[in-house]
Amino acid sequence: MSTPRLALTIAGSDSSGGAGIQADLKTFAALDCYGASVITAVTSQNTKVITDVHPMPATVVAAQLGAILEDMPVAAVKIGMVASGEIAATIRARARNGELPKMVLDPVLTASTGRRLGVVSAIERLLPYATVVTPNIEEASALLGWQVSTPADMAGAAAQMASHGPQCVVVTGGDLGGPEVVDAVWTASGARFLRSPRLETPNNHGTGCTFSAAIAARLAHGYPIDDSIAYANRYVRSALLAAADWRLGSGAGPLNHFPRL
Repeated sequence: MSTPRLALTIAGSDSSGGAGIQADLKTFAALDCYGASVITAVTSQNTKVITDVHPMPATVVAAQLGAILEDMPVAAVKIGMVASGEIAATIRARARNGELPKMVLDPVLTASTGRRLGVVSAIERLLPYATVVTPNIEEASALLGWQVSTPADMAGAAAQMASHGPQCVVVTGGDLGGPEVVDAVWTASGARFLRSPRLETPNNHGTGCTFSAAIAARLAHGYPIDDSIAYANRYVRSALLAAADWRLGSGAGPLNHFPRL
């Protein structure tokens, strides 16, 4: 049996298991990657609420990251919750040295429960080094300083964010409402939209983390950016469908990260 591709997640821990590090590692496993992790924060949460967020000291993040990079062959990286500017500086130093290949940046700023998690300035420091950035409309609005509220806005926001350096930006529109989900994708060839019918399910906690982790997993296997995004979109949809009948908690439940594709 051949050695698996290694995907690294740098993100926060979700005690409910639906998002963050836990969702990323499940996604990596489902998509045939070996997952390694660097924890940037520990959250206390369930399907209803986040009660506490404890950022890791930047020195602890640096130690975790150094331990992985000095020994293991990282093929792609997913970055989620960046809890402080100091943590961002630690990650940026490694990215600037070319040690974080095929970096997918999911700018986690607010949880689905409404709790503020990340720091806008911390995310901004990492944009120039990202291969793909995957903000939702609220995160795009916070990063750019204006309200993103329509598909046209999403396309404009993706182009504006791409001007800061990433090769590709996907502004996800699941929070816009309506009968279909519209995502705006910007690459060097311009903007386009991905459209799919909306799935009505209470189990949608961790969709953003899962989407970005799936992109990173596909990039780790050597697939092109456009293919990786399209596959990640299908994977998330399958994971939502597979968990539609689950009843884990009384709030926003998790996805089934091991659907039959």
